[in-house]
Formats: sequence, C-alpha cells, structure tokens
Amino acid sequence: MVKKEDDQDKRSIISTSTLVPDGPTLTIHPLATQDGAIVKVEPPRSPSIPSISHVPCDVVLVIDVSGSMSSEAPAPTLDSDGKSSLEDFGLSILDLTKHAARTILETLDEGDRMGIVTFSTDVQVVQPLLPMDNDGKELARSNIESMKHDRSTNLWGGITAGLKLFENNTDTGRVPAVMVLTDGKPNYMCPRRGYVPKLREMSPLPATIHTFGFGYTIRSGLLKSIAEIGGGNYAFIPDAGMIGTVFIHAVAHLQSTHATKCTLELTTPKSVRFRTAVGKTVHDEVGTIGECNKLTINLGNLQYGQSRDIYLENVNDEGQRVTFDSSKMEMPDLLIPSELPDADIAYHKSRSMICDFLASCFELNTNGEYGTPKNVDLKQFVAALQKLVAEIPAQHFGDRRNQSLMQDLVGESPAGQVSLALSRKEYFDRWGRHYFLSLWSAHAKQLCNSFKDPGPLMYNDDSPLFARCRDALDRTFDDLPPPKPTYVPRPRPNHVQEASVSAPVSMRSYRSPIVPCFSASSSVLLSGGQEVPVCKLCEGASVQTPAGDRRVVAILRTPVRRALMCRVGELLVTPWHPIVNEDGRWVFPADVAAESVRYSGAVYSVLLQKDGNTASHAVKVGGVWGVTLGHSLVTGSDDVRAHPFFGDYAKVLKSLESLGPGRNGVRTCGGVQREVIGGMICGFRRA
Repeated sequence: MVKKEDDQDKRSIISTSTLVPDGPTLTIHPLATQDGAIVKVEPPRSPSIPSISHVPCDVVLVIDVSGSMSSEAPAPTLDSDGKSSLEDFGLSILDLTKHAARTILETLDEGDRMGIVTFSTDVQVVQPLLPMDNDGKELARSNIESMKHDRSTNLWGGITAGLKLFENNTDTGRVPAVMVLTDGKPNYMCPRRGYVPKLREMSPLPATIHTFGFGYTIRSGLLKSIAEIGGGNYAFIPDAGMIGTVFIHAVAHLQSTHATKCTLELTTPKSVRFRTAVGKTVHDEVGTIGECNKLTINLGNLQYGQSRDIYLENVNDEGQRVTFDSSKMEMPDLLIPSELPDADIAYHKSRSMICDFLASCFELNTNGEYGTPKNVDLKQFVAALQKLVAEIPAQHFGDRRNQSLMQDLVGESPAGQVSLALSRKEYFDRWGRHYFLSLWSAHAKQLCNSFKDPGPLMYNDDSPLFARCRDALDRTFDDLPPPKPTYVPRPRPNHVQEASVSAPVSMRSYRSPIVPCFSASSSVLLSGGQEVPVCKLCEGASVQTPAGDRRVVAILRTPVRRALMCRVGELLVTPWHPIVNEDGRWVFPADVAAESVRYSGAVYSVLLQKDGNTASHAVKVGGVWGVTLGHSLVTGSDDVRAHPFFGDYAKVLKSLESLGPGRNGVRTCGGVQREVIGGMICGFRRA
C-alpha cells in the first residue's frame, strides 16, 4: 500500500479540456431500398490544437494478480519447419503485463493521472489517481514493479475498487477509464445477481470500463458484458505476442478521444420503427415517447478522425424487416435515397451483418452475461457463415474496406480467422468463442484493436492523432528495458540453450517480423574469385551470379536477437530465403536444412543492378546460391522465389530509399511492413 501524502489531492491538475465542445456532425442517409438508413456520427479529424500530443486521461489499471498470472509467457516464433513455435525468455504473464503498464506510464505526462488496483483473493489499491509528473511517474514505476502474484480471482472487488478511485472527482477534462486485465474465471466474491445488474445499479459510472482477457480459460462472455454495460470495449489476448499490441491500441483510443460517454437518441413516428443490426446488447435500446418510437444507442467514446456509422433496419411490430409505408409517412425525407457511394453503403451493411452473425453464436443470459450455447453443433454456425458469405454486399466491391471484411471471414491465413475458428470444434472451444466476442466488439464500435485482423485495421486509419499516439506507445513498448525474468526457462528438444538466462534485448521479440536474409559472417563470392563476409559488401562491389558478374546497388542490414536461422553447409540463412539445393532446384532453407540455431547480430540482403534475366539476381553465399532482392519473379506458385514485393525491383528500391542513404550503400531497417489485407510483406520498416 502506498503511503498517502497529505497534499496528494492538491497535486491533481485540472487539465485543459481538449474535448471539442461543438460536438460531432450527424447525418441520416435513407437507403434506396426504403427499408432502412445509415446514421453517420462524424467527429472532427483532428483536435483544434494541432500540436497536442494526446488527449489527457485518467487511467486506472485493474490487474489480476491471481496465481495463474505467474504462468510462463513464451514469445511466438517459427520453428525450423516454419511452423508456429514458442520461445521462452523466462517471463510470466504478469511480467509482460507490468511491461505494458510501464509503456502506458511512459507516454503520460503531468496532464494525466494513473491509478493502480490489483486483485486476487484480496483487493489492493496500489496507487490512487496521481498526476504523472516526474514524482508521480517515479512512484508509479516502483508500484508497478512491486506487483506480485497471489491466489484467487476477485474480479468484482477489483472493478469496484477501480471505480472508487474516481469518487469525489469533479469534471477534470480528462478521459476517465478503468482497464481490467484478467487471465481466468472469477471465483471469489462474485455478485449474486450478476455483474451487469450490479453495474447497472451504479450508473452513471464515473469512468468507462475496458476489459482484456488473456489466454483460453477466461469467461469472455462476462468480460464482453462488463465492457458493454461499462461503455467500454472488450479485447481477447490469445498469447504473449498480443499483449503489447492490444494494450497499445486501447490506450491510443483513449488518448485520441473526441467526446466521452456519447448516446444517440432517434425519435420517429409510429410508422417508422428502427432497430440496430449489430446483434443483441445488454442495453435497452427500444422505447416509446407518447405517440413516437424512441431508439437509444450507446456509442461510448468517440475518437478523432473515426466516424460511427450505424446501419438501421425498419421493422414491423413482429420484428420483420419492412419498407417505409409511404401512405403513413410522416418523415418524407426518408423516401429520398442517400447520395452515399454504393461501396460505403455495402461496407456498413456488411459490417453489421458480420456483427449479427457473430452475435448469433452466443446467448444473452438473464443476468446480462453472454454465453455459448451448451452442446453447440458447429454445423449450424458453419451453415450461417456460408449464408452470410453468399449474401454479404462486400463481396461485390473491390475497395480495401469491403475486401477487409471478406478477408476476416474467408481470407487466406493469417486472415480468415472466422472460418478457421469454425473449421474444428477444438478451435472454436479453445479460442474461437473468445475471438468472436472480441471481433464483434471491434466491428460494432469501429475500433482498431490490434495489428492482426484486416477488418478492424481499417478503423482509425484517418486519425492523425490516433496514429501519433499508437506509434509513440509502440516505440516505447519496444525500447523500454525488458522485464527481469521470473523463472529459468526449461530447455526444449533441439533448442540451443544459452549459458545464462536473460530477457530479450528488445521487447520487439514479442512482435517479431520475419526478415529473409543471410548472417553477417556468411562469405559472398566476388567477381575475382575472392570471398568476403556479406557484412563487408558495399555499393559498387562486383559479385558473381549464375549469369555473370553484376554490380551491388544496395545492401539491407537488419539487427536481430536470437532469430531462428537455418544452417545449410557453411551458410546461415533465415528459413524463408530461397536458395538452390544440391539438385539445382530453388527451395526454402526450412525445407532442407539439417540444423536450426538461434542467431544474434545482423542479417543482410542484397540488391544487384537491374537486369531482366532472373538468373542475374542471385549470389553465392557460404557456397550456396541465394536469391537477391528485385529478381523480377512476382507471381507463380511453382517457384519459391515468386513474391509480389521481393520480386518487384521498383518496389524494393523505393522501400530501400525510404530508409535513408546509409553508408557505403548499407541501409538499416527495423523489420518488414505487411499489407493490411492478407499480411503479405510489402516493404521495409525504418529502424
């Protein structure tokens, strides 16, 4: 428990509000089919003060420290077969949670406040809401580090303690939020009538509640319900590789908030009965006022640069979709079709259809908690998905937003997680049901909740403030010193065990890109027959290729820490960098290497002078021919070299030039960039 100073409350700074008082614009767009409308709520793209780094926030972290939070949290990687694997750095779930908390802390300033609550069997207010000036930050760092795991999971106690930190607070102009992270099921002091009824009794709540479920043993339906009644968002964190990105995006949303706790009320004549089309909700939306129908939609927080687009259906008393009755029409404007582009209308209708499908996989229990039907038969969900894919309007449009929705549903891996979750019952039971609730929340609220899914990545992409906040958090997460390992990792088969245990040099290991390159010491064959380490190559050097001598145009250098590499003869190469095997065929090292090792240092790729002959784009490294960048093969399934980015000389050169001039033609990058849709590598990222 932190000792409370007498003048602690006096240090609470009243922030200058950056929430624009004029409010967002609202427009209603009737559909040409005359059976519904799209309501657009559009905040400004940026704050009125362009130089602002972020909107001031009051953030209370409510963190589960039950015994399960001490579980190992290995980082996702690839094994020597290119299959998903895990790399153990001795870090626990709580270690990574602390790192995420420190990341949030370091991006706050004296205009923000942070509070910390932990819960297990008991609840502890580790830190009340304090301004994050230098003294406050120093204290918060110490308090975060002091968190230790304990026993049971008293989720209710943690939530109520977090909300109480906002008691007796006047309107400070900050964005108030409670962020709850848990990895288990609440099993102690749960409210008898349920969480949702108890929270509803406490309304209006002093802060929004955002919930984060880590792992596969969570009660995700409860976490979704808590976030919904709390005006916040729910996100699923399947593994250690997602902790950073989910927290980063959640805090970036808070820091780019335009207005808080927003509600949209629509009053229509009896002849018009609107309903939302994004699935069930814990809120009571439909009501009447005298002779009119009333629809109340809880929007929650609005972010700069991100509209909220609500697709409404017109229904009769039985809930069936019907067209507007022109003979009874008291709102003639609803008969005038919108001028919204067809692609926009298709996108918002499709997004709502996806939400409705995801919601159909869950029951809303009488206590307000979402639950998966018992003895579920996935065949009915698969049939519903097939029907959705056959009818969804997005399939008829080629723009990136509509196609991102199709990628969510049926795209190739790593997209297409919805269809993958329903392909096997064990997938749905283990992770699919948690993921569906998280994806539903992201699409319903139009929030980008991680770097993973193509659909949600479309949201917040027109908000400069969100991008600045996200990038600042992203850099901080990577650059902060890693946590100290909690335990000694257990050796695994075929694993090169190091002499001492240490955390990763950079937390980028938990968000690692895969870079196709040679190790620094691998020898490359020059035109004159000499060999030099690839790290000694420079612009203008002449090397041998299968088609004769060619000049080096640029070298790409990428620092790595314990990256998975394949040993082929004397060559150490990344698993997916095409090489020529003993039979003269181009293959992936992952398919032919006899040994895999962990490598720290720098890896290198080479760009040679442009030549239409594909054979002139290879170098002999460690006695093995390896492909170079810009080899002109961009399509084709029968050649492992084919790649739409690595094979396109112009794209490679442009991306290399974006990294800066470098020295002697050597440019350093921090990894790869991937396309929003499909995850294909499309560029190099600045270090």
